[in-house]
Amino acid sequence: MVKYKVNINKDACIGDGICISICPEVFEFDEEGKARIVEKYREEGKEYTGLVDASGELEDCLNQSEAMCPTQAIKLFKLE
Repeated sequence: MVKYKVNINKDACIGDGICISICPEVFEFDEEGKARIVEKYREEGKEYTGLVDASGELEDCLNQSEAMCPTQAIKLFKLE
């Protein structure tokens, strides 16, 4: 299992929703129609930063979400 820190740059997000369609386990829309981290994975008090223990399909969808984001608003950091 690999732990990832997931950051969403809210200002860069255009609400395309590709991350939500690829990885709804981690991403959802906020009140403004922009992506945020689902409550389960949020860092305390932060809607746009999360910590995810991922393997298999969850790791794949995280990587795809980062790669497919049209504005590169999603950044993954692999934690050791």
